[in-house]
Amino acid sequence: MPKPRRSAISRRSSEISRTPNCMEEDVMTSPSLPRRSQGARPTHSRFWTFGPRGGAALAAFALVFAPQVASADPFPPRAERILSPGRSAAAEDSAEALVLNPANLANLPGGEARWTGVRCPDTRRVACGHAVELATPLIWGLASGLRLDYVMPPSQAGFPYNGRDYTWLTWGVGYRLSDRLQIGGSIQWSYSPNPYTDNLFGITAGLSYRMNTHFGFAVVAHDFNGPSTQKLPPGGYPVLDRTFLGAAVFRPTGKRNIELGLEARYFDGADQVRPRANLGIDIPGVGRIRGDIEMQHLGNDDRRGVLATAGAEIYFNHFSAGGGALFGNALGDSHSVGQYATASISTYLMPGVPRSERSVYIRMESTPGNRSHVRLLRRLWKLAEDKEVNAVTMVLRSEPATSYAHAEEVADAFRLLRARGKKVVCSFEDAGAKALYTCASADRIVINPAGGIRYSGLKSTHMYLAGLLKNLGVKAEFVRIGAHKSAPEQFMNEHASDVAKADQEDMLRQHEAVFARTMSLYRKIPEDRFREISAKGPFVASEARDAKLVDGYAFDDELERVTQDVVGKKTAYQKLSEEKKAPEHFGPRSRVAILYIDGDIIDGRSRTIPLLDTKLVGSYTIAETAKKLRDDPSIKAVVLRIESPGGSSMASDVMWRELKRLGERKPLIVSMGSIAASGGYYVAAPAKLIYALPLTITGSIGIFYGKADVSELLSKIGVNIEVRKTTSRADAESLYRGFTDDERAELNNKVRQFYDVFLDRVSQGRRMTKEQVDAVGQGRVWAGQQALEHKLVDRMGGLRHALEAAREMAHLPADAPIVEYPVVQQSLFEYALGLAGFKAGAGIDIENLPVSVREVLRGVAPLTLYGDGQALARMEWVPLEDTVGVESEDAY
Repeated sequence: MPKPRRSAISRRSSEISRTPNCMEEDVMTSPSLPRRSQGARPTHSRFWTFGPRGGAALAAFALVFAPQVASADPFPPRAERILSPGRSAAAEDSAEALVLNPANLANLPGGEARWTGVRCPDTRRVACGHAVELATPLIWGLASGLRLDYVMPPSQAGFPYNGRDYTWLTWGVGYRLSDRLQIGGSIQWSYSPNPYTDNLFGITAGLSYRMNTHFGFAVVAHDFNGPSTQKLPPGGYPVLDRTFLGAAVFRPTGKRNIELGLEARYFDGADQVRPRANLGIDIPGVGRIRGDIEMQHLGNDDRRGVLATAGAEIYFNHFSAGGGALFGNALGDSHSVGQYATASISTYLMPGVPRSERSVYIRMESTPGNRSHVRLLRRLWKLAEDKEVNAVTMVLRSEPATSYAHAEEVADAFRLLRARGKKVVCSFEDAGAKALYTCASADRIVINPAGGIRYSGLKSTHMYLAGLLKNLGVKAEFVRIGAHKSAPEQFMNEHASDVAKADQEDMLRQHEAVFARTMSLYRKIPEDRFREISAKGPFVASEARDAKLVDGYAFDDELERVTQDVVGKKTAYQKLSEEKKAPEHFGPRSRVAILYIDGDIIDGRSRTIPLLDTKLVGSYTIAETAKKLRDDPSIKAVVLRIESPGGSSMASDVMWRELKRLGERKPLIVSMGSIAASGGYYVAAPAKLIYALPLTITGSIGIFYGKADVSELLSKIGVNIEVRKTTSRADAESLYRGFTDDERAELNNKVRQFYDVFLDRVSQGRRMTKEQVDAVGQGRVWAGQQALEHKLVDRMGGLRHALEAAREMAHLPADAPIVEYPVVQQSLFEYALGLAGFKAGAGIDIENLPVSVREVLRGVAPLTLYGDGQALARMEWVPLEDTVGVESEDAY
């Protein structure tokens, strides 16, 4: 720790008493005829110059635009830090916030390092010199930065500065409380051989409030501890007093392209208010021009002082450089001119000089799960709007989707890219059916010469466990509504019933028809011809090319050349990476929410079974989230993304109620993903609009109820169960006996009542009679296209179309922010699995287990997830060419 020193005031008082001649010289020096103190260095050797041409141009600019007023006293000289020309304390979100308003550090989009230099020879301006600053966002809404100011006052600044340099070191921190409100503070220390500017310590606090995208306000208390408030001759001004600033900014377009700011700063020591106005305008394809004007003594023509700046900054990639001029009689007289320059490097992009076109590639080594799939779609949509990207190459080393419905959404994103003038290339090694389906919409498909395509038609696998359960001594007893409600058959039958078999075959035909039509439309292979080709699969690379399933061969190291061939010119080729950009807007914006119902529906709260990779979506979790979205004024529309085969009918109804209330207040649009059946359809009913994909599995409007009787199993292992009861039905739901005929008849009545409620909920939302719903219900499962024909959905389309409809209904722009709920939180067990080397959110990769084991685990899921005596609105597990997805950034 440094040794304590005397206070600044006492030291300076002693200095004055010890050096009367120096004081007398400065007091007697005329402000209009400043002279350099003895031993001071010439001003031209203390700084950089712009060169004769640049200096002449800036001087001419200043002579034309500088205020032509009578010579006035300069602004009170202060030991302040380097000027930040043209920047607003209410809106500046760069590293310059360290000295303008530390609260705005919290809005930094990324790290930034900046240098600023101000040259003002032959003026009385004190704060001239160099500043270097570094600032970066941290965690939890925090950001911080450091700044070093090396200030070189010109000799004309007079006493007590006398042309002697001083240095400021500033540390600041900002905290983002919300999109509207940010707070921050900084502390700063000075160092100098000049006792008047040495050992100063200042504390600054700031607050920013951005009420919307148009208006922002700030208040800042600079050096509110009063580092040096003693008034000194010749003007009677302190070296560094308290200042208090109020600022407002207005963006007419709601974006950063035009920005007008107004400020008023009160100087406590001088008892003076100084207004300031600033203007910033983005120049497309170049950068930003900015300027400001600051005045004092507005009502006094003789004493009015003016300081103005005008300049420009060019942005290119992650770099910027610029400069400008300072002018006005506050520098000394109306002909005084200074110059400034600035340069920065940042981790984010500013709108400026366009970069050359480039091609990007996305490498997928695992199949994305439901949320990772949406993240992939959003990246592809973003690339479609990026003018600097001319091609996207998909390097597929796994299936790109878990289902054909998801594959259709990725294919739609490819078609969007092509519609925006981008090229799309797919690269295969050992490709599956979903990769083939998706990439049919690409411009070109290439395959590793040693690779192949594992496609020879479609299949679905249905597992029946009655024989296994019988051997174990377990009997499944279920009551159901509708012959098409085939889910209980998995446990009650050894084979599919005739009705279930017909339904299953019809679903396969629907998938085959859509697959063949896709290949006909986008690969130009006639549907009949494609069916003939399918029967000859699987295919090695040469066979796939001969069948026109792919266009050519390419190793990984040849993909850049292939991409350039498709583009038709040489282009940069790089891996897709997320680039941070300076936001166009500030403050809170109206948003669209995506609310996920992802997994089996259960009573209570959402949870996961990591070892089985099974997600459970809880009624309380969704109900509370729906209420939160309903009450959030910033959420203007909600897209309900359903990826669920259903589950508990009670949980489905709890969700339905809150979703209905949500839909009464703001637009509620449903986007059905791979499956939205039974309870998954139940919760979709309140929506204003339902979108489904052609191969979404939906419908299954029905209820079943039952239990497993394990009495024989217990008997085999020597366990005897005795039950005492007060009524004959007290143990009706017990696992230790089967249902009686009387109980079975009563359960039929109860299940019919549950089914009637289901019909009522759907009829309300779909504006159909209960009889009409029942006609397409009875547990029947439909593909999306069939559901449209039966009025169970409104339109064909994926998440992109649902979001477009939500924005349109809520009157939001196309770039309205999207937020996702419920927020995913990693459990302690998942964290422990991550420490053990397993991927977070994926549990054990059951895809690597034998197919039969994997399907048994999934097949018995309903028995393990739901308690005794629960009415279920759930369809059977239908593994149609099923692929396990991973919720991880590692998926691509």
